[in-house]
Order: sequence, then structure tokens, then C-alpha cells
Amino acid sequence: MTAGGLVFTSATMDLYLRAFDIESGKEVWKYQLPAGGQATPMTYSLNGKQYLVIAAGGHGKLSTKQGDYVLAFTLP
Repeated sequence: MTAGGLVFTSATMDLYLRAFDIESGKEVWKYQLPAGGQATPMTYSLNGKQYLVIAAGGHGKLSTKQGDYVLAFTLP
């Protein structure tokens, strides 16, 4: 969760990383990952910018698309 009231999740069987507004519960953003995102997204701040990072590697036993990716996003 961010200080701005967003919650990020990718714990689904599809390939999407999603952001939800903590107040309304509405989905406000989504991004299709190149592989399954069965990982916990992480946010951090550096030099006044906030970043979101996730490892997208898939999950063999869940049969999600596998890969070897680390993706980083900046938040406005």
C-alpha cells in the first residue's frame, strides 16, 4: 500500500498487476505482465520519486506463464 492510498496486487491467475484505490476499492490501473506475477509487489521512494517493483516469473504448479522478469514503474 502507498501513502497515496493505492494497493497493488498481482496474486491472480491472469498476467495483470493491478492498483486499487483504498477508499473506494475501485481498480484504477492495470498492466499486463510478461509472465505470471505470483509475487508481492514492492514500493519504495528514492530522491522524491516513488517506485513500484515486481518479479514476474510465473508459477509452474499453477500453470501460469513462466519467465524471468523484474519490472519497475514510477508513480506520479
